[in-house]
Order: sequence, then C-alpha cells, then structure tokens
Amino acid sequence: MGKLLQGIHGPISGKVGPVVGYMLNNQAVVRALAGRSKKPLTPKQIHQRKKFALMNDFLGQLTDLLNLTYGHLVVHMTGYNKAFSYNVMNAIRGFYPDISIDYKMVLLGRGDLPNVESVNTTALPDGKLEFRWTDNSGTGKAKASDKAFAAVYNEELKDWEYDLNLATRAEGVCVLDASILKGKPVHGYLGFITEDGKDVTDTLYTGLVDL
Repeated sequence: MGKLLQGIHGPISGKVGPVVGYMLNNQAVVRALAGRSKKPLTPKQIHQRKKFALMNDFLGQLTDLLNLTYGHLVVHMTGYNKAFSYNVMNAIRGFYPDISIDYKMVLLGRGDLPNVESVNTTALPDGKLEFRWTDNSGTGKAKASDKAFAAVYNEELKDWEYDLNLATRAEGVCVLDASILKGKPVHGYLGFITEDGKDVTDTLYTGLVDL
C-alpha cells in the first residue's frame, strides 16, 4: 500500500492507484504503472535486452570507479548509468545472438582532459602489469599532477582489477597489482583524473596482455 507523504501535495511513497512514487537522486518521482504486453518481443527488442544484460554483466564490478570517472558529466543520474549508456551504444558489436563486447571501444572514463598518446605495457612477476607512457604535461589542460588510474579485465573469469591514484602523469609509469589474474590474458585500460576530480581523460585501451 502506498502513502501520500506530507498530505495530498507531498510526494508519494509506493503504489497509489495507477501510479508509483519513489525517490531518485533526492527527488520525488512519480510514474505510471506499466501494463504487461501480451505481444511477443520483436528481434530488435530481444537484441536490446540482451545488450543491456551483457553490458550490465561486464561493467557491474566497476560502479565505484565509473561513478567517479563519469560523475562530472551527469546531473540527476549516476556516473555508472552514464557509463552504461555510452558503452551500450558504442562498445557492443554484432546482433543477438552473435553479440560481444568490443574491448577497443570501451571507455571507462570520459572527459576533456588529454590522455597520453600511447602506452607500453609489460607483464611483471607475480601478476603485476606495468603501464609506461611519455609525460605530456602542458598539452592542453594536461598537468604533471594528474593522477593515473588503470584497469584490467579477464574475459574467462569475467573479473576486473583496477586501482586509482597509481602515479602522476609526470612519473610516466605505474604498476597495477592484478595478481588474482596471474597467468590469464587481460584487456588493459589507462586514464587520468585531475587532482580535484573535476576532469577526466577518455581512457586508452592498452591491448591484450598475458599476466
């Protein structure tokens, strides 16, 4: 049973007649209850649902990271939701049932901050991965103090390992400990975020490496 909070002019909590009320980002929202359609789903509708399921499974472990690296782009939604929307549109290839993640197109962060031009990765002992780049501080808004973040993903285990604040742009190198994935191939990503967290680079896909 729903409730009219603060009287008839207040927000609704729960189901009241044909509508349901709930809080979204500290705002009271009311929507009509959707009726159940008896029509079978079209191939396009099935494809869209499978895309959503695939991307949710892929990004689900990165909620905290994506809320940070996409958070500066959003109003009245989460950074994760913004990241989910972008990657569903741009990082899935094929048509169901032949759909898959296009790892080269995945962006774990988006923004106007310049990224480095290229990254060399080297697998180190004990399942660590070294990312090495040329410092490009002074290019556009890029600063020596920008913080590097990195992530790796193993397709077989469907597992992510990532870390923030690994090094500064000026240092030119960082090491991500992904020892839980030792011996496995991983897709790598590198990005930078400003000290105040207000701007982020588009992440750079660094390729597939055996740890």
